[in-house]
Amino acid sequence: MKIRAAQTNDYQQIAALLQAAKLPVDGVCEHLSHFSVLEEGDQIIGAVGLEIYGQDALLRSMVVAEKKRGLGLGELLYQTILREAKQAKLTNLYLLTETAEAFFAKKGFVRIDRATVTSPVAQSVEFISACPASAACMHLPVSQA
Repeated sequence: MKIRAAQTNDYQQIAALLQAAKLPVDGVCEHLSHFSVLEEGDQIIGAVGLEIYGQDALLRSMVVAEKKRGLGLGELLYQTILREAKQAKLTNLYLLTETAEAFFAKKGFVRIDRATVTSPVAQSVEFISACPASAACMHLPVSQA
């Protein structure tokens, strides 16, 4: 298994993983240059990405293939994207989730009211239309990660 930067030809496999996990695909293609994939052989079994808006970013599309869950691969993906956020000198990470609030809370993310997000992140496709209003909105200052 290895983690590497996503490439354009990875999009179909990433989209299939996201769709299988009932996660939004909208906006992924446009931000693929800030995605990482977890590869086993020639199969992508995990992915995670950032949508960067100035000093802020939306952490999105963290997914592990169903048959590979529970092996710590989500943690590996999270640490990879967090390292990238720090290298990019980002200030704030935001995310929307319906299923992983507890995971991200353990990482220091705090649930916030979606309407209070004033960052350009709030204008992303995921914020505006791809994620339902019921999704938890969470925030983490990168300096606290």
